[in-house]
Parts: sequence; structure tokens; C-alpha cells
Amino acid sequence: MTPQPTPVERRVLLYGDGNINLIDGSTIWLVSMAQVLARTNSHVTLLLKARIISRKMLEPLAGLDNVTVVDPFEGLGDAVPPSRLLSVKEVAERVVELDRAHRFDKIISRGFAISNELARTRAFDGRFWPYVIDLPEPGAEPTPERLRDLEEISLASERMLVQTEDSRSYMEYRVPASVGKCVVINPMIPDDLGPLRGRSAPAGRLKGVYAGKFAEGWKTLELCDVPRLLAERGVELSLSMIGDKIMHSTRTPTWRARMRAAVTSSPGVEWAGGLSRDDAMAYSKTADIGFSWRAQELDSTHELSTKVLEYCAMGVAPVVNRIAAHVELLGEDYPLFVDASLESVLDAVERVARDRDLLEDARKKAMDAIDQYRMANTVERIHAALRATEVRPSVTLTGGRPLLLVGSDLGTTRGTHTVLRQCAGNVRVAQWDPTLTGQEEPRLGELSAAGTVVVEDATPYLPWATRRKATGQRLIAHVRDLRTDEPALREARLDEVDAFVFQTEPDLAAFSAAFDVPAERLHHAPLPVDTAYVDRPGLTGRRYRVGVLDLSPSARPDAAVTALRGLLAADEQFSLHVRDRLPWEADDLPADQLERSYYQALVAELGATPEVAARVAFEYPDSDLPSWYRKIGWLLVPRRRGRLDQRVVEAQAAGVVVLTPAEHGSADLYGPDASYDSIDALVRTIAAAAADPAEFAKRSAASRLHGGRHDLAVVRAAWAAALTG
Repeated sequence: MTPQPTPVERRVLLYGDGNINLIDGSTIWLVSMAQVLARTNSHVTLLLKARIISRKMLEPLAGLDNVTVVDPFEGLGDAVPPSRLLSVKEVAERVVELDRAHRFDKIISRGFAISNELARTRAFDGRFWPYVIDLPEPGAEPTPERLRDLEEISLASERMLVQTEDSRSYMEYRVPASVGKCVVINPMIPDDLGPLRGRSAPAGRLKGVYAGKFAEGWKTLELCDVPRLLAERGVELSLSMIGDKIMHSTRTPTWRARMRAAVTSSPGVEWAGGLSRDDAMAYSKTADIGFSWRAQELDSTHELSTKVLEYCAMGVAPVVNRIAAHVELLGEDYPLFVDASLESVLDAVERVARDRDLLEDARKKAMDAIDQYRMANTVERIHAALRATEVRPSVTLTGGRPLLLVGSDLGTTRGTHTVLRQCAGNVRVAQWDPTLTGQEEPRLGELSAAGTVVVEDATPYLPWATRRKATGQRLIAHVRDLRTDEPALREARLDEVDAFVFQTEPDLAAFSAAFDVPAERLHHAPLPVDTAYVDRPGLTGRRYRVGVLDLSPSARPDAAVTALRGLLAADEQFSLHVRDRLPWEADDLPADQLERSYYQALVAELGATPEVAARVAFEYPDSDLPSWYRKIGWLLVPRRRGRLDQRVVEAQAAGVVVLTPAEHGSADLYGPDASYDSIDALVRTIAAAAADPAEFAKRSAASRLHGGRHDLAVVRAAWAAALTG
């Protein structure tokens, strides 16, 4: 029986701002991304920027039936010069034309300029997945114009692709509209890429390789001097240079000519020219070390070079700058870290040339580092990201009419809105002010048009909605913060409410005890959190960092400072991070004299203990909380006041260990190990776990597991039951 082809899940247009006829990082990414998307059961239309002159880079796509390559100048032949490239505006026009013909489900573009141009068309809102890699460096302040453009791109995007956790953190910090949208799609290497078979430990002359573009910041001109200078030290190195893209330098007009001369005439250097990716990797496998040496101004990059990962996979020990991304990849003690100086490169290569065991250790460290970057793992991640945006509605709404979400404070209900949209599809949001007087008529029209109405909290709309419920309409009360003495609950016609949804089980039990409502109408749907989005790799040392989300007296930052004092007595590595502005930095100083006195006492206490104050950081409450949680190991939460805090649930989903004073119901909210009886007990718990990485990892995993109870898929099932009765 002939096997049936896998159904196409989606149609994707892919564009990358690079010349497919040249071998560089942008074209390698473009072809790899086409392969990855093809393996997610997508049909990929790959739009090129240039006329196809060489098919070297396109060879991996030749046998893929679900990839269509679009040459923008097809049929024009030699009438189009090889140097002719589509302009940004022309690319956008071609994307619009192709979309009219095929109606793509996703539009993926690489590059700031084209992503900005596509965002401005507003033709792809809700389907747009830009990959903006050319971000301002961390040390450079982006211009207001660039930030506005990034905000516009974010607003038009369904998701935004970023290369690393660092670039996601940067984007979320600088561009609030990107929070909740950024998906990390790391550089990728082939699944089967490995070292040369039968390879033995190197002996005699070392073989080095460089593959990529030749550019001033990439130190390729200086690299050509390395074999000659090593020979003067008595070290033999042959160096192969692979690539045919020699860049111009606006800073040094003569650089391009000097580069071409150096690569063709330098002693010990062989220029292999441009090769296909497979040929380049086969050539590189024969080397002992691979160079990815950069100028100092590139050390603050958000990116991780695909070429470095390829070297690692092939067992070719990379010579790389010591930057955070490389240290995270290869470890602190990797022997081939260099800086921007030529002397550091000569020293590093000489060191491994004279100690071949050290070179072999570097090769093993490199090969052990790259499994997560294999293409199969990338396929899984991007397939999951695509499917997360393609949840099919599971609930048929009453009469086919839309669901209306009503509330006066919907700023904290993004997760609920997402879940309702995934359940029901057609969802409208009505954020009304708390006063009904004089505005009942237009609101009544909006209310009557809905087949299902979800009212956020009882005040002020629930009594009003129960008295105006339309025939056949389903009315649901979402009680995020139960107060059984709430007048609105007493005034509402509770028998008109078809379902009550509570975010905590204790609230459901308390409501059941206070009101005569049938049990089948009561539902528990946890506060929804996109756990996959907030769960990110923790930063080194997080187990010594304690976080507090508020500076207000109710959050008890004074207790956190007292705890810090005890923690510093155990280990001076501890620090306290307060995610709030200082009182005098707020728009309005506290009017309450007791609150003013509280802050004055807190500041006086810190002033009297400078050794403690030096370990306290006040950090602005920007939109990038998921990034902040990467460095925080412990979050101190005050006694429960009002509704469950979404920020705390997100912290748990991110692996932050939440600790709160012991009180009734705290175990239900934050888990059985979250409570502490005293500050002394709190200090002992944190200090002991921080001193034992395995114990901290165990607590972090338990916190993450508890946070997983709020995952969108879990909450979606609970809401589906409430919506259908």
C-alpha cells in the first residue's frame, strides 16, 4: 500500500536579506530555516533577493517537495546583471503579490529593514514572524526612531524570532510590545554533522581553517599573518581560508585589496575559494582548529556564530573571543579563548600546539557543547511555537454568536483572553469604566449581541448583567478575587449565572460554603500562564539572588532586608533585588504619613549598614519580568492580599523558588514547601539550599512543576468545561 503524504499544516513564506549566490551566515541561516520549516509539515515558499547564479547554497533543498524557491528574476536570464538585488521596497511588493496568490499562514522575514517595511504594510498582522537580528549593541543607546520602528514591528507580529536568550531579554526590555511574542530560534547545525571518521590525535604541523566572509571586523586580514608569526616562534600551522565574499570597508578604503592580496600570497595560507556548505564542512573537518576571531567592538554582540557551532560539531576546536555566549557554550576553562589582540591568538595556538592533550581536551569540550543546536531539536522547538499559535477552537459558542469578555480592569487578563480565544475563537473584549450611570444603552447593545458573556469579578457589572441576560445567552462569572461579603454578589441574581469560575480552589470552597449554588456550576480554572514562554535557562549564581516584587509596606521589604543580613552572615555572595522604583522616583510621593515613615525607617536602616546596602539593588519594574527571573533564585512573597499575583505564578513557572509566610491556604497557592514560620527559618532554608546546588535544583524543579499547573493547556481544558456547562 502506497504511504500517504503527510498533510501540510501551514503555508509559509520565507525571506532572508542575503544573496543566495554567496556563502555567509545569512544564506546558511536561510537555507537551514527552509529545511527546518519543511520538517514541520509546512509548505515553504522561499523568496530570494538575487537572481540564481550559483546553486551551491540551494543544494540541500533540491529534494524537498514542500519547498518552492522563487527566483525574483526568473526568465530574464542575462538581461539581469549578477549584481542586481531587490530593494527593500521591491521585496515587500513581491511578498504582497505572492500572498495574494497563495494566502500564506505565516510570513517569516530576516532583517530589520525588510521586517520594518512589511510591518508598515499592515497586510500581515497576526501572521507575521520577523527575525530582527541587527539590534543595537548592548552598550549603544538605540535612537528613538529605531525604538519606534521596533515597536511597530512588534505590534504587527504574531511572534518575533530572536537568536539567543540575550537578544530576547534585550528586545523585551527595549520594546514592551514584544513581551509574550519572542521565540528563541538558535543557530542550527545538521543532525549528522560530526568529526572526520578514523581521525587520530594531531601530530606535527597543526591545520587551521577559517570559513565565512572576509571582513575587517572579522580579523581575516590579520589572520593571514598568523602562520608566518607562529613559524617565528617555532610552531607550524597551515591555514585554509574558505569563502569568496570579500567585503568593502568604509573605514579603510584599501582594506579589500589588501585582503585579496593577503589571502592569495601569505606564507602558510591556502585560499580554497567559495564552496558549497557540504564541501566547506568536509574541507573543514580535516583541520585541528577553526578560527572565529573578532574585533573588540563585536564582543557585545547578541548573536552566536553558526560557524563556531559547526567547528564544535566537527571536532575542530574553535579559536574564539572570550564573551559571555562563548563561555556559556564552552566553559570557563576552555583553552582557546582569545581577545582582540594578535598576540593573544598566537599565544593560544602555541599553547595547544605544544600540549596536544590540551588540544584534545578543547576538541572534546567543543563536541560536548552542541547537541541542543542540532537541527532536529530546532525543528521540535519551532514546530511547538507554530502549533501554539494554531490552537483550533474546541467550543461551539451559543447560537454562533461571539463571546464577550467584560471588565473594568483587563490589563492583567491577557492570559485569560488568550485561553478564551483558543477555546472559542470569536472573542471580543469590552473594557468598560466602573460607572454604569448614563451609559447603559450602548453597553446593553454590546451585551445583547454576545452568545456568551464572561464577567471579570463581581463589581460592578455582575448584578447589572444578571438582570439583562438575553434569552439563550450563557453568563459566566470569573471570580479572580473572592470576597464573600462583596455587596455585588448579594445583589446579583446568582441563579442567572450559568457558571462561576475561580482561580483558586480555596476560593471555590469558600464560595460554595457561603452561597447556595449547585456544585455543577462551580469550576476551578487556574490563573493562566504561558509556561513555555517564561521558563528560560537560569543564569549562573541565581541561587544567591533573592527577589522582591514591590517596595510597598505590604510587601515587607524590611523583612527582606533583615533576611539579607542573615544570609550575608552565611555567605557574602547573596544579594537582594527589589523590582520597584524608590519612593522619591515615583510620580507622586506617598501621602500617607505612616507609609512615609516606613520608607524613612527602611532607608535609615540601610544607611546604618552600608555592607548590607551594597548588596541591595533597586531595579525598575519594566515589562521584561521573564528575563529578570533568569537571574533570581528566590522570590519573597508577602501574606496573600487579594487575588493571586500573576507575576508570582510566572516566577514559579520560570523555576524561581517562592517563599511566603505560613498561613492557611499558602500550600494550595504556592506548593507545600513554600511556607516559612520565621525570618530565621527563611534564612536557614535559603542558605542551606544555596550552598548545595543539587538541593537548589530540586527546589527549583518543584517550583516549576507547581507553576505548570497554570499552563495554558491545563487552563484551556478547565475553561472549555465552564463554557459548555
